[in-house]
Parts: sequence; structure tokens; C-alpha cells
Amino acid sequence: MSPKIFSLQEREETKIKMLNAGFTLIKEYGMTHASVEKVTKAVGLGKSTFYNFFPSKEMFVYEIIKYQRDRVKQFFMDTLNGREKMTVVEAKDFLKKIIFSNDSIYQYLTAEDEARLKAALPPEFRIDNRSETVVMNNLLDHIEDVRKDIDFKVVANLIKIMALAMFNQDVLHADALKRTLNHIYELLFSFIFEEDA
Repeated sequence: MSPKIFSLQEREETKIKMLNAGFTLIKEYGMTHASVEKVTKAVGLGKSTFYNFFPSKEMFVYEIIKYQRDRVKQFFMDTLNGREKMTVVEAKDFLKKIIFSNDSIYQYLTAEDEARLKAALPPEFRIDNRSETVVMNNLLDHIEDVRKDIDFKVVANLIKIMALAMFNQDVLHADALKRTLNHIYELLFSFIFEEDA
């Protein structure tokens, strides 16, 4: 059987279908068990077709992360709605929505998954602390009343602590988890915004 020839539009649509299916499978099974076979079956393609789109499973997961970041950027731009900056209230709401959105892949990746991605991806595709700072700077440039002395490392650590709490919530007091996260949000916001904001 000859391989399917995709038009540019079909190729892009198929790639997006695979990214969406892959993320759904990662949410359900985790990265290790979200196999290439499951992804291609979910979108009605043969396994070999996957490798015409992505050179490896790790690059596929990286593409899911990138695709989600692009969607978050679009959501941010939609929230700005042509304005230079969003208000503190809008920014707090935006941060709460994106940190623990069901569309945040990080809550479904284990430390082993992240180590596997780091080991398998070329340096230019790795997501590191430096790229986190660049993303955070770009975001904060469009928000009112951001502290001049912001400590990006503390902000990043607080977000990661919340992600760890969500990932390991089975060892925490379930009835106090929401209150705990709200307190961490307030602490996070105190490191991002001026005191009177």
C-alpha cells in the first residue's frame, strides 16, 4: 500500500489532531503509556505515518507543550483585546486559569517524564529556567502594577510548588487543598504585584 500524500492543509489539520489526541491520552495514561500506536489509532492513521510528522515520541510531547503555549499566548492576547496592559484583577484571574488549567500538560508529567524529555531532546528544544524567565518577562510586560524588584525564581518555584501539590494531592488533606492553593496564590501574587495593587 502506498503512503498517503497530504496537502499542506491536510498535514496541518492531521498534526493538530495528533497533538490533541496525544494530550488526551497523556491525561488518561501518562506520557509513558500514551503510545504512538494509541495516538495514531485515535486519529485513524497507521503507526508509520506518525514518524512522517514527528521524529520521536519525545519531540511529539515537546510539540504538544509548544502547541499549548501558543494557545495560552492567544488566550492572553484575546484577554488584552488590543490594549497594552491588562489590569491586576484580570492578570490574577488569567494566572489562576492557566496555572491549573486542564490544558496544562505539566500536571500530567512526572519527574521521570521530564528527565526523559530533557535527555532525548536537543538543547535548542529543551524547556529550561532561562526560557521560563523570558516567557514570564514577556507576560509581565503586559500587566499593570508589576513589582520592579520581582524575583522570578521565587515566582517560578511557587508555581512549581502548586503543580507538585496538584500532582501529589493524594498525600495532602483533600478537604484543605483548595484553601491551601488559594493561600499560595496570594503569596505568589504578593511577589508579582505592588503592595497596593
